[in-house]
Amino acid sequence: MRTAVIALAIALAAALPTHAQPVKLGLSLPLSGNAAALGRQFLAGARLAVELHEGARGVELLPSDDGCDADLAGLAAEDLRDAGVVMITGFLCNDAATTAADMLRESGIPLLVAGARSVRLIEDREREEWNLWRMSPGDDEAPQAAFRILSRRWATTPYAIVDDGTVYGRNLADEFRAMMEQANLPPQFVDNFRPAQSTQAGLIRRLQRSGVEAVYLAASAQDVALVGRNMLEFGPNIEIATGEAVSILPYLEEAETIPVGLLAIMQPEPERLASVEPMLDTLAERGLEPEPYLLLGFAAMQVVAEALATNVFAGGGFSAGWSAQTVLGTVTFDADGRNTADTYRLFRWNGEGFAPVDEDVQ
Repeated sequence: MRTAVIALAIALAAALPTHAQPVKLGLSLPLSGNAAALGRQFLAGARLAVELHEGARGVELLPSDDGCDADLAGLAAEDLRDAGVVMITGFLCNDAATTAADMLRESGIPLLVAGARSVRLIEDREREEWNLWRMSPGDDEAPQAAFRILSRRWATTPYAIVDDGTVYGRNLADEFRAMMEQANLPPQFVDNFRPAQSTQAGLIRRLQRSGVEAVYLAASAQDVALVGRNMLEFGPNIEIATGEAVSILPYLEEAETIPVGLLAIMQPEPERLASVEPMLDTLAERGLEPEPYLLLGFAAMQVVAEALATNVFAGGGFSAGWSAQTVLGTVTFDADGRNTADTYRLFRWNGEGFAPVDEDVQ
């Protein structure tokens, strides 16, 4: 049995009660609605994590459908509370996490948010007295990662910031711009464009006239591909960097039009992590694919298993600096309940997919 499996088995073994009563672990997941496929992946990963300890006698998973909907999430939280769970994890959507945190405030049940990314979950945690910890990255971490990487890469490069006018694009661009300006690295040119057009020739001409050598493009995968194609057609030699929205590009028809060299600041695909490799044979034996939310469910249960083994929940929850090793890497919580792991990296399109870039040798 591989190292990751053995580590999980040891943690779960230590967590098992010595009496007949099972340890009840709640899972709040979208098992209906548009996100149901992700909820089912997460549940499969959680069940696999428990199964790998010889059936994990004494640990009982109680999944409840939150539908990524506030009303349904409230009912799910009530059901899990009434079932006597010692903690609840899952929460792939912001509404479900916020609703459960509000409803279970007085219950003392710790909540481990594995998927939702709302900054509010951390910002409002102390004021609202939520017994909540978030292992998923926050919405604010993407622009922070872009600043960390591009402030070094473009320190002496005239660059532009361009967004597509959507809420996603504008927020990403504005937060990145604020951090760059605070570091005394303001953009030479700022612009936006109308998304989902047949061409962005006008944007390309404006970038050419501005004299920039690089552009941070906050837009959808399809529009990034279009701008990249127009760059090739109209000739400016401008480096493009963008965000994690382009992670889907290898699966789109537009992939063949992406210029080699396109930069993306995003999280690695989970199945490509070195820490996942030891699991691949185990998954294949069970006919399972290393799907992102399956691995997330497995990782969440590894955190829970370590917490149970070290009696964390007896003290009300995770303390600052508490850590657990998971298949997706180390999870470490700070005093605000945030996972401090920096999971964003720089990638470059090589014509077939995104390959990691050594940030020290660019």
